[in-house]
Amino acid sequence: MPNIYAIKARIKSVESTRQVTKSMKMVSTAKLRRTQYTMNRVQPFAEHCRRILECLCSGGLETEQALMQAHGEIRQVCYVLIVGNRGLCGSYNSDILRYMKELAKREEKEFFTVVCGRWGEDVIAQEGLKVKRRFPELSDTPERGESDRISDYLKELYRSGQADKIVLVYQRHKGMGQEAVNEQLLPVVPMKGVKARDYIFEPDRESLLERIAGLYVENVVFEALLQARTGEHFARMTAMTTATDNTDEMIRELTQEMNTQRQAQITTQISEVIGGANALSQDKARR
Repeated sequence: MPNIYAIKARIKSVESTRQVTKSMKMVSTAKLRRTQYTMNRVQPFAEHCRRILECLCSGGLETEQALMQAHGEIRQVCYVLIVGNRGLCGSYNSDILRYMKELAKREEKEFFTVVCGRWGEDVIAQEGLKVKRRFPELSDTPERGESDRISDYLKELYRSGQADKIVLVYQRHKGMGQEAVNEQLLPVVPMKGVKARDYIFEPDRESLLERIAGLYVENVVFEALLQARTGEHFARMTAMTTATDNTDEMIRELTQEMNTQRQAQITTQISEVIGGANALSQDKARR
């Protein structure tokens, strides 16, 4: 059995670990709140942009906008995989990678991936996914400029014909957890069933569609990045909370073991003293 000094050293080590996990939990909580605040500001604008696009496309009117025209036969599919920036967030990254692998197995067309996030460059390479480009410089709370660089690149991929379909793959924050989802980004497909209305366009319908379609793509990408980062921060906060609770339990068990060892030592010492005293008493009685 370990001695008391070894147990004390172990307790000190676990306490240091607890300080680290507790600090990481606080940092993740602050980042989560900041990202949620940004996302709550973006979502209303994104939803309004989506509704305007649906109204402009109501009535089955044709359009010549490149972002809204299908390429006919789909030959190349681009999956935009949004992963975390680092680990220590439970199964967050492994879950989205597993989901991406399932999509790849079901995909009947040629495909490639665009990876957003710093995590798992070597892991993704080992899975055999063809990565065309990476965007590892994303911050923990994505900003509009970072999102625009990605959306501009994706729009150019579609316009140039390098991709006939672009799909976002990410973890959407839902309730007390995350849900892996895939969402078609391009071509832009407005919802059907929107009631047709008469509009007067200024300057013209095609110019408005071009601008609104571009804004729609930019907002969908930005919202996806924020959703993914919210899920990552929440997963890391949950993981660090569990780790902190585990260290508390470990310290309690080690303290109990140390007290048991100390009590056993005291009992042994008392028994030795009593045994020595009895031996002296018996020696005096013989004399």
